[in-house]
Amino acid sequence: MQQKGYLTEFATPNHPVWDWSLLKELIPALPQLDLSHIQRLTNQVGIIQHAKYTIPNYHHGYCLDDNARALILVTMAYQQQPTAALRESINTYLAYMLYMQLENGQFRNFLSFDNTFLDKVGSEDSYGRTIWALGFFLKIDPHSEFAPLAQEIFLKALPNCLQLRSNRAVAYCLLGLLHYYEKHSAIDPGVLNHIAVLSAFLQEEFNEASTADWQWFEKIIAYDNAVMPLSLLRAATVLRNETANKIGMASALFLDSLLFSSGHLSTVGNSNWYPYREGKSKFGQQPIEIPSMLLLYKQIYLLTDDEHYKNRMIQTFQWFFGGNDLGLHLYDPVSKGCSDGLERYGINENQGAESTISFWKAFLYLCTSFD
Repeated sequence: MQQKGYLTEFATPNHPVWDWSLLKELIPALPQLDLSHIQRLTNQVGIIQHAKYTIPNYHHGYCLDDNARALILVTMAYQQQPTAALRESINTYLAYMLYMQLENGQFRNFLSFDNTFLDKVGSEDSYGRTIWALGFFLKIDPHSEFAPLAQEIFLKALPNCLQLRSNRAVAYCLLGLLHYYEKHSAIDPGVLNHIAVLSAFLQEEFNEASTADWQWFEKIIAYDNAVMPLSLLRAATVLRNETANKIGMASALFLDSLLFSSGHLSTVGNSNWYPYREGKSKFGQQPIEIPSMLLLYKQIYLLTDDEHYKNRMIQTFQWFFGGNDLGLHLYDPVSKGCSDGLERYGINENQGAESTISFWKAFLYLCTSFD
């Protein structure tokens, strides 16, 4: 594998990696973009976290994590299908972020269906996902009527990023900062320093946890794993940092070796994750893994021109269509939603926000030039 030299711009093409007609040949069940289940889960407050089968489950209310994920999704979808409904969804998810933001820039995460705050401050992950979503929105739609509010929320939250200690939160935040910097470096050049600090944090985490047979950032592989190598590879391009690039590539290839050892994608299950030298949990596998993995393979392909990683994008997406340990489909062509995961007994038939957002984000990452 020969990696191309550092790029003067971000490693994102102005056209999709895959041609639509070829994708349809490779994945015959590939649907057209249809966010009707996302709309079903969304009301005037935000997107409901969970569903009972395909019906919104109001018992669990809302969370910042899902509204941030949903903002990324509908921002991409609006560029493909600019409808009034999608524009209203952008308004709704941004309004939820505004409502949950505290005076110090941090955010609450959980809100009950009767609009009662359920925490004093949210998790680091929910903060990082929000920075990712806002940075992405401000890159893709910087001149919309919503941009001033998105930038205000983003800049108010920004100082808190340097206190993060969760590796995934750091990675989410890095991805958001990199998106923002791509469009706003002249306006706010200080963001580059934040990118360097967070990149150095992940590098140090890797150096402390990794061994010759464990090229990873922690002594356990848990959820949404691909965001860590992905964020380092992108940061390395901007910072022209060879060490970050090497760690990003080494950790990406290590993760790949674990997840494709059986010839198809087998993600780490959440029953016990994958502790160092203890083996990988097979179930329950969750859709949250797929969009970030697809982005990781997309990034490696764009950096290396190695067709193997282009094909890995297809194999990753096919997890939704039977390319998994149980040979079962998780995408529901009737509801346009996605099942919540693979369990020992089969499919978890509930179609919550995280799962359906994950499916459609992966769809757009595969079928378009979005990153």
